[in-house]
Amino acid sequence: MRVKKFVRTEYRILDWHARNGKPFTTNLNKYAHIVDTDIFSEVKMNLSGTFRFWFQYKGSTRAEPDGALYVQVEPTLHVGPPGAQKIIPLNSVRCQTVLTKLLGPINTWEAKLRVAKESGYNVIHFTPIQELGGSRSAYSLRDQLKVNQHFAAKKGGTIGFDDVEKVIKKCRQEWGLASICDIVLNHTANESDWVREHPDVTYSCATSPYLRPAFLLDAVLAKCGEDVAAGALEHVGVPTVIEREDHLQALKYQLHHVYLPKVNIYELFQCNVINYVNEFMVLVRKLAPPKHVADQTRFSEIQLITDSQYRRLGAKINLNLALEIFNAFHSDCFDEESRFRKCAETLRQRLETLNEEVRSEVQGYLGYAIENCLAGIRYERVQEDGPMVREISEKHPLFMQYFTQIKAFGKSLNEIEQDMYDELGSYFQAHNGWVMGYSDPLRDFAEEQPGRGNVYLKRELIAWGDSVKLRYGKKPEDSPYLWQHMTEYVVTTAKIFDGVRLDNCHSTPIHVAEYLLDAARAINQDLYVVAELFTNSDATDNVFVNRLGITSLIREALSAWDSHEEGRLVYRYGGEPVGAFYVNPKRDLAPSVAHALFMDQTHDNPSPVEKRSIYDLLPSAALVAMACCATGSNRGYDELVPHHIHVVEEKRQYQEWGKGVDFKSGIIAAKRALNLLHGQLAEEGFSQVYVDQMDSNIVAVTRHSPTTHESVILIAHTAFGYPHPNAGPTGVRSLRFEGTLDEIILEADITMKSDKPYDRPGPFKKDPIYINGFSQFQLNLREHIPLNKSQIFRSTPQIDGNITQLDFEHLYPGSVVAVRVSLHNPTKPHAEYLQTVVTALQNEEGSVYDELREIISKLDLVDLNRALFTCDEEERDQGYGGAAYDIPNYGRIVYCGLQGFISILTEISPRNDLGHPLCNNLRDGNWMLDYIADRLVHREGTKVLSKWLKTTFEPLKNIPRYIIPCYFDAILSGVYEALVRHTYQLMPEFIRDGHNFPQTLALATLQFLSVCKSANLPPLSPAVKPQPPKICVTLSAGLPHFSTGYMRCWGRDTFIALRGLMYLTGRFQEARYIILGFGQCLRHGLIPNLLDNGIKPRFNCRDAVWWWLNSIKQYVSEAPRGQDILNDYVSRIFPYDDSEPHGPGKFDQKLIDVMQEALQVHFQGLQYRERNAGYEIDAHMTDQGFNNNIGVHPETGFVFGGNIANCGTWMDKMGSSEKAGNRGRPATPRDGSAVELVGLQMSVLRFMQVLSEKGLSEYKSVERKGPKGEQTSWTYKQWADRIQNNFEKYFFVTEAETGMRANKKNIYKDCYGASQGWTDYQLRCNFPIAMVVAPELFNAQNAWKALEQARKHLLGPLGMKTLDPDDWNYRPNYDNSNDADDCTVAHGFNYHQGPEWVWPIGFYLRARLIFAKKCGYLDATIADTWSILRAHFKELHTSHWRGLPELTNDNGAYCNDSCRTQAWSVATVLEVLDDLHAIGGDV
Repeated sequence: MRVKKFVRTEYRILDWHARNGKPFTTNLNKYAHIVDTDIFSEVKMNLSGTFRFWFQYKGSTRAEPDGALYVQVEPTLHVGPPGAQKIIPLNSVRCQTVLTKLLGPINTWEAKLRVAKESGYNVIHFTPIQELGGSRSAYSLRDQLKVNQHFAAKKGGTIGFDDVEKVIKKCRQEWGLASICDIVLNHTANESDWVREHPDVTYSCATSPYLRPAFLLDAVLAKCGEDVAAGALEHVGVPTVIEREDHLQALKYQLHHVYLPKVNIYELFQCNVINYVNEFMVLVRKLAPPKHVADQTRFSEIQLITDSQYRRLGAKINLNLALEIFNAFHSDCFDEESRFRKCAETLRQRLETLNEEVRSEVQGYLGYAIENCLAGIRYERVQEDGPMVREISEKHPLFMQYFTQIKAFGKSLNEIEQDMYDELGSYFQAHNGWVMGYSDPLRDFAEEQPGRGNVYLKRELIAWGDSVKLRYGKKPEDSPYLWQHMTEYVVTTAKIFDGVRLDNCHSTPIHVAEYLLDAARAINQDLYVVAELFTNSDATDNVFVNRLGITSLIREALSAWDSHEEGRLVYRYGGEPVGAFYVNPKRDLAPSVAHALFMDQTHDNPSPVEKRSIYDLLPSAALVAMACCATGSNRGYDELVPHHIHVVEEKRQYQEWGKGVDFKSGIIAAKRALNLLHGQLAEEGFSQVYVDQMDSNIVAVTRHSPTTHESVILIAHTAFGYPHPNAGPTGVRSLRFEGTLDEIILEADITMKSDKPYDRPGPFKKDPIYINGFSQFQLNLREHIPLNKSQIFRSTPQIDGNITQLDFEHLYPGSVVAVRVSLHNPTKPHAEYLQTVVTALQNEEGSVYDELREIISKLDLVDLNRALFTCDEEERDQGYGGAAYDIPNYGRIVYCGLQGFISILTEISPRNDLGHPLCNNLRDGNWMLDYIADRLVHREGTKVLSKWLKTTFEPLKNIPRYIIPCYFDAILSGVYEALVRHTYQLMPEFIRDGHNFPQTLALATLQFLSVCKSANLPPLSPAVKPQPPKICVTLSAGLPHFSTGYMRCWGRDTFIALRGLMYLTGRFQEARYIILGFGQCLRHGLIPNLLDNGIKPRFNCRDAVWWWLNSIKQYVSEAPRGQDILNDYVSRIFPYDDSEPHGPGKFDQKLIDVMQEALQVHFQGLQYRERNAGYEIDAHMTDQGFNNNIGVHPETGFVFGGNIANCGTWMDKMGSSEKAGNRGRPATPRDGSAVELVGLQMSVLRFMQVLSEKGLSEYKSVERKGPKGEQTSWTYKQWADRIQNNFEKYFFVTEAETGMRANKKNIYKDCYGASQGWTDYQLRCNFPIAMVVAPELFNAQNAWKALEQARKHLLGPLGMKTLDPDDWNYRPNYDNSNDADDCTVAHGFNYHQGPEWVWPIGFYLRARLIFAKKCGYLDATIADTWSILRAHFKELHTSHWRGLPELTNDNGAYCNDSCRTQAWSVATVLEVLDDLHAIGGDV
């Protein structure tokens, strides 16, 4: 494969593959039809850094991508000689910062850098090595392309980059030290010659005129400062030494009333009113008289347009617009001259108003600026916690300078103002700095900002007066020299060092850093990039990390205000919690913060001795060393330097190893031990972290290995404040851990060499030549000792079972102890075995996995239901005393099988929620382990799996309790995945080799199909072969409400769901039994609404029989030898409407005969009263409701039925509130001819016609007798044709419909011939059902119009609204417990009056696909269908039930009374996916 050079601005098209590796994009077809999440593209990265991947929708007109993500490839740090290099893992980095300018001549560098090597560091961070500016700041570079000549070995000698590279190379190859160096991209020193030659590279009065007002303010402040220094303001209360608040107040008065009026900065934003008024008068005299009266409402259209050059009174207005608005008639003017004057006066008033608004706004900014200036002076000169500067000088000016004013010295303010518009303005250059609390770090604060205020005018900048800010523009072409110059600088640095540190990254234009880092990585592919960011936002940090490929962000331990916060930072910046879950690639990745370089002190920080106490240096360094990330320190920390080694002011050199610095210096020996421990922990995989606050000053940090389960525990006694000079040991609770003590790795403490071991140090004396630290402190270090040699712990441990307890005896402030512990010997084999099991399950290989797979291969789908699902009621129904597992402080899980536990684990494992009640329960006892295995022993098919689980779980009971959750999850997830995979293997190709979406739905079908003792099929005819099991699989309408007993098996629900749940998953034999079982109960030409084992079936629905007949049609066409079912024998329980129940085999008929009877009864028509009518079967229905009738309309052929007092279709809510007055009143009677029943009728009639024509049925027609004995006979073809000819006529509501009831046009009626005629015209979600089962009934164009109406008015996020929101009956939120007196919602009366049911969306989407093809919209509709289904895909993967709900409330809101997973919801959505598959819409 040819490797292409990476260019950030050039994108390439990726090759995408399906899960099986088959490619589905090519060079010729760059677009892929993405319908699932299980696709991949393999990209080999040979370059570290960040890479942006994006996608765009086909046909998208957006300039930007429609979606994108960043992938970061971490660099690899190599050290050691060529051929024998070793890698420094990022979490093993121990970095020491050195201010390069303090290293002195280069021939002394090795001796000085050896301090880092001997102290256990493996990376050195160098501040810039380039030539410095006049301030001698380490970060103010005069020439980025020259080495600092002060490094020359001899005075007056020369030095180049090659000389530096030799030292760096030796560090890398001989000492094993990698190196990084700062790159400073924001600014350059004031003295930079190349800036004087190319002044356009800066923000100046010439390149950025919008800064001219701010420059003028800077100039006037400088003049004021000069006057104060000269004593010119002493007579007005501002002395040369400002040291009191009254001095500041006097200065404030002078600034506002004397100095600012000298320049009137607001005039740079104002217009010249007199000139504009005069020009207006001249022009208005030349114009024809106006025809409109002056309109004050338009005056505000005139606004000031700021002059681009910010000249005094130079703002502009739109004069033509002003003439249009102000040249108008005025009622009080009687001649043209007076009108002219009136118009001009009106304009003048408007302009003066605008000028005043500008003056007020700008003066507000200036007032704010003055307050900021005074705050700075107050801190520097007045406050006791500030430096209390007394002099006013070039080094310490009174006001911070924001601009270079070299060319302004000795000039008046008027002259300076004139110069800023001329060539000299290019030398009035803005300084760089830091903006406190800047709201948008992604925006360059020196760029032109919206409005009139900016950072420089408002004096919000902490300016660095020794450097000017660089102006890159948006692209290299905007400033070619600057981009080329800085590219050469960065590339040179990258050639020498292993990495770079982005100084002041948050203020660096992100596109500039991106470009320059790409150039650096082009010559150093493993560039380690470190940055400091002060954005105060993880989200903003991530933008920089993603765009720039930052490897590590610098984090400061000194930001902690106490030991608790410091412990929190240790935990935050790296590692997983102890006992963390194993990463599962099928789950979400755990979110994490950017990788940290966690430092006990950075070179920007003051010494901890100044902020805390000297006794805290060791414990805080120890805590940092225990962090699971890169760590670092600043040279001087380990040597106990008690002051800030200032990047500007420090001029002394570092000391050399062996000459003032050795293992006896400061805490170097302890730091070496801690650094080596840090590296060892990273390299040996101690990736888990636990932080325990043992005391207000004592923190324990545990680093744990998830493979060996060894731990290192470090206890640090911090000392943020000084302890008592003679402090004794601190009393603290004992250290307890599960396992055995292997060794004490180290004990260390630091004390003063005096009779007061914790006394405050006396005055520090600086060495005049070298940087030195305290020498009056003694480090006591003991390494790798047994417990009986400890000076901190009691010499004898206490053993309590598996718990070891170490008691503290001498834990003093500033002391540190680290111990290594491991599992007890009897425990190790159990942990090792579990590790083997987890590895086998994760890799899906090995003897353990093979054994499990063999066991699972023998399970059938009913066994799999038992192993994976089974809700609480179903478990209880088994009769073994079981129930759903009840987790204390959480509640019962939704399934007794593995899915119940996996649903929770999928949520808690990515975020390592080890405090979840499930984890607590696992740690507290073995109940969950036993439950999972024991419940499977009761079913023959799952007994062997039960035994395997019991055996595998046994070692879990013999390991430390805190690691049980992670192993439990890994084992259970592995078994779960194996069970799921086997489930797919038992299903047809569409599922077995399909996408994740249909597979997940197919898995959900198992939830509803199980054996249930209280809800069996009636015994089938002995003639049925093969005979079904004693307890057959039945289909639950939904869980948990319809799981057992008489409420489990609903006729309509079963046959709406049968194809999706059983045919598409290949379960034809079980489906056959269900069809025959319901057929046995036929009575009155109907099948039961509620089966109730066939013992007490209830015949109160008129739609179930049509769904049953339609399911038979589908079975015949889809099942292997499906037509055979027509001749299967059905043992009629009720061979006659008034007969008593018959047993199996007593009255057998072929299924086709039963089907014919159902159709014959409907054609003849029937009126009947439900048996046992009354309270016993329905506590709410009125007497009239028990009376039923069904029949066929003689003209249209439409089936009809029902009455105003009952509800025989799926919208079957019966009112039950006496209080609200809806008891016994059906909410949606839908009597007459319901649209979906007419569609089902048409489907069935054409099926019967085909059976007759093919000779598969002897029945060709139906007959009926009239009241006088006359006979009518229709063939099935005649009947179907009659429906065909009348359907559009009677159901479609055209645009021409004029009746008051037709409030929606271009829809299909919900019913025809209802008792309440207006309900026929209600827009509901039922007509798409008819479209799917009988598309031939519909005119394609009318059908599409109606579907678009449904999309507009009925489509919800997950389901379809059951009623048009414009209907006065619309009530979208279902609450069955509502006991209000509102009859429209009481007791959930609005069940089908607006709530969004999920199952109809399947028919809606299928109907759209059918008619989109007919109308030529198929491609767009396929894409739209997938877009709609995203919500269902998400629901399937996030619902604990792993299904689709019965319904939702308004706009997809959660409905508390809904079944959480419903059979027909899952079934109909799976049918949509099957349709998409059939037309190639899923590839």
